[in-house]
Amino acid sequence: MHEPKFTAMAEVLGELGSEIEALGEVLCRDEDFAARHMRELQAIDLIAQKQRALASLIGAGFSEVEMRRISLEAIRMRFCGFIEETELSPGEGSVDRGGAADNMSLWD
Repeated sequence: MHEPKFTAMAEVLGELGSEIEALGEVLCRDEDFAARHMRELQAIDLIAQKQRALASLIGAGFSEVEMRRISLEAIRMRFCGFIEETELSPGEGSVDRGGAADNMSLWD
């Protein structure tokens, strides 16, 4: 399933993730701003991480191997139903990158 439209979509998602991350880095340079908006800056980082995870998944043609590599629990849980349960043990391929942030909501 490596169709050109999916490859293009993955590239755009990857670019957006990088641009969002760069924006967050610029905002973090202002210490006063960063101190006042830490939660929002963490949300920006999480958005970038999710976009990169989706870009990898789409770029790999939605392969089960790539689904197992998803390191963000919030994204991984949405795709675990597409993986054979016998092939995926709990925590397999998971790398925690601030698990509490995965559940973060700006609207709480």
